[in-house]
Amino acid sequence: MMKICLILVLLFPLIANGLQTCEQCISSGNHYCADTKLCNSPVCLNTITVALNCPHAPNATYDDHEARTKWLPLFGAGATNEKMAQKCFDNNWPTMKLSKRILVNCSDPSPILPTTQCAMITAVDTTQRILVLSFRATVGGTQMGEEILNYFVGKKQFFDVGMIFEFFYDAYVALWNGGLSTEIRNLKYKYPDYEVWVTGHSLGAALASVGASWIVKTGLFNPNNVKVFTAGQPRTGDYNYALWHQNTFAYSFRVVHHHDIVPHVPFQYEVVDHDKMYHHRTEVWYNNDMSEGSPYQICPEADGLYCVNQQLDLSWNDHTHYFNTDLNVYGDQGCPKKN
Repeated sequence: MMKICLILVLLFPLIANGLQTCEQCISSGNHYCADTKLCNSPVCLNTITVALNCPHAPNATYDDHEARTKWLPLFGAGATNEKMAQKCFDNNWPTMKLSKRILVNCSDPSPILPTTQCAMITAVDTTQRILVLSFRATVGGTQMGEEILNYFVGKKQFFDVGMIFEFFYDAYVALWNGGLSTEIRNLKYKYPDYEVWVTGHSLGAALASVGASWIVKTGLFNPNNVKVFTAGQPRTGDYNYALWHQNTFAYSFRVVHHHDIVPHVPFQYEVVDHDKMYHHRTEVWYNNDMSEGSPYQICPEADGLYCVNQQLDLSWNDHTHYFNTDLNVYGDQGCPKKN
């Protein structure tokens, strides 16, 4: 009996250590094993070393049907002109009405590059009590080149919650100063208790992440009334920003299609300044063509080795096609309703 008690005394610290939560394990300087759900498991295929990636289910429910019938037309409408944006709503969401389209110069200040523009729309549904901010994706090779070059230029402090990429920060501020600030304050005054849906694809996805965070940090809206839904989002900010975002927004989904290349950039470990960049939760990964009825995974980590980060072969075509729709033409066609 004495021997058994002695063994239990000796083993208790190991057992207790193993049964720690993921966050407790990492905060104590150890690693957590996603496979065994134990701290410092000696054999582990999926090791977690940062609290951001501790496995968690989302705080909201993802709805594939809603994604196809509501969110897809919203970022389609944000990618086109006023006339076709309203047609996107008429075809898919008749009670949603365009409020304003904002188009600004968001070029890199370099004198050798031509002017590029960023765009977004606001919209209102007084029946369902929803305000919308939808941001346009990258347009053209020049803007794409600016984004890529700026990955190596620098980042800017985002309030007190971390850093975001300079290009995304400057582009959002250009939109904010170019009419969004006045527009969103007017909408808030007219519809003070409406939900706010913020969305976008590609560059628009990064701007949606920044935009939702901005209107919360400036005190305009409570995060519990803000929903964030993005498609093909590049990494937007650093670890602190990602952690703050996912601890702030209960409803925040990043949809990723199959081998889409853009969610992999910029790299988590950047060669130039050694800054680690992360996605915030919650990734929804469709490892297929995203046709109606396709399965998807709700990823347990924010930006770990689950889901799309398992992929080595990357695709631009998957970036431009979401929910079995070619986003290059979808908005300009008035977001034709799926049969």
